[in-house]
Amino acid sequence: MPSAMKSATNNVLDYIESLPQWSKEICCELRRITLAADASIAEEWKWGPHYSSQGMVCGYGAFQKHVKLTFFNGSAMKDPKGLFNHCVDNEFSRSIKYTDISEIDAKTLTTYIKESIAANKKGFKRVVTDKTVDVPEDLQKALKANKKATAYFDGLTYGYKKEYIEHVTTAKQEKTRLDRIAKIVDLCAEEKTLNHKYKK
Repeated sequence: MPSAMKSATNNVLDYIESLPQWSKEICCELRRITLAADASIAEEWKWGPHYSSQGMVCGYGAFQKHVKLTFFNGSAMKDPKGLFNHCVDNEFSRSIKYTDISEIDAKTLTTYIKESIAANKKGFKRVVTDKTVDVPEDLQKALKANKKATAYFDGLTYGYKKEYIEHVTTAKQEKTRLDRIAKIVDLCAEEKTLNHKYKK
């Protein structure tokens, strides 16, 4: 069986078990396929279920209406089946959004995972050349109204800031965007990251 730290595996299993049935099924299948794809795959827990082999390979997370599988070196992958349908303009990562387990093609996904591992073996490096972030005006305004939230947000690393910004910019409706901004301000005021409850 692929190597996996017990604590990380427990975190992953606890996370999956906490999900609604539809997203639990998707995450279980993604986990099964990933661990079976290559003997070198290690199961880890970072900001959620995370898998590596000579570097970061992929990870997944459940949202309200979809599960997102992210390949952290996706920009180096060919995507012959055109599966990447989210974060396609990201500097490194590429993601696939699933809404039903029937959308998962195990054979194709295994090929993608193997390609991701191969990219790591070739020396793929996630080196961010520009670590400035463009904070949306409405998020800036909301943060400025809370000094504690502003101080925490300003002190975050590039990755955490970008995570918050993407949470705002991916909202499809104005109400959703406003709700997310309010949530971000509250979390920052409490000195918490977006997915803090899944981090241990």
